[in-house]
Amino acid sequence: MKLQQLKYFNALCRLKSFSKVASKFKVSQPTVSYAIKSLEEDLGVKLILRNQSHTDVSLTKEGELFKKYSLNAIQQLDMGITAVKNVHDGRIKIGITAALSRFFDLTQHIVSLEEIFGTEIGLLEDGSKEITRKIISNKLDIALFGTNKEVVSSQLDLKKIATFPFKLAVSKKHPLSKESHVHLSQVKNEKFILFNEHFIHHEVFWKFMNSYGIIPNILAEVSDLQGFENFIKQKNTIGILVDFLKLDHIRLIELDEPEPVQFYLYLAKQKDGKITDEAFNEMELYIKDQIYALKN
Repeated sequence: MKLQQLKYFNALCRLKSFSKVASKFKVSQPTVSYAIKSLEEDLGVKLILRNQSHTDVSLTKEGELFKKYSLNAIQQLDMGITAVKNVHDGRIKIGITAALSRFFDLTQHIVSLEEIFGTEIGLLEDGSKEITRKIISNKLDIALFGTNKEVVSSQLDLKKIATFPFKLAVSKKHPLSKESHVHLSQVKNEKFILFNEHFIHHEVFWKFMNSYGIIPNILAEVSDLQGFENFIKQKNTIGILVDFLKLDHIRLIELDEPEPVQFYLYLAKQKDGKITDEAFNEMELYIKDQIYALKN
């Protein structure tokens, strides 16, 4: 059994076409057909049901079962390749979500961070979902990210740094800014601004809307805090924001919810990676110091 056979098989499961798989891998269709046939012979079972022209493809019962394991094998191998490359690359790769980066500006503390880790560092900013995916897939050594659910992982060391509620964000000139609590039913006719799908805020926003059957009037989706703040200030829109992300022109109002949705701030590292426990603990203290400075 060869790795390329597994890749062809998994692509065939998704694309349902030999010709599309051949096009994806830039090989001939007979090459794909031969690889799948060889894989079936190695396993001693039929994985694919196809017509004579190979245009209609479906999986056998054995094929459905094998799909799950073969995909996992490819993912594990890709993670292993990434891990080996990371060991060869001496730099420490740090990930931080774009929203958090504005408040924990790691670029201003490069020298301090390099002293903590004892080597050169590389920084990556992205949305919470992407940073979470990259630390789990071993493409980052350490990451600071937020999520709306508690995280458990067998491959990561995790520190829950803090927990914050999501609140309603409005302009300081908005009529609702005088309220201490707001129920979502009060804002169903408002214009909304939200973060794009790479941010956990996006998922939380739709969770709120769907729970009350609200069809929101969305003015725009943004990819950073500056855009979020500008729309609220200039267009008098409203949105959902984590409590500690305080902005100059925005007032955060508590949502009157029976079960408030929480934002969990995590620091994570690879269990068997390049980050020592000592450096991990130092990074935790550094982040907590930054949070304390923000609050005071």
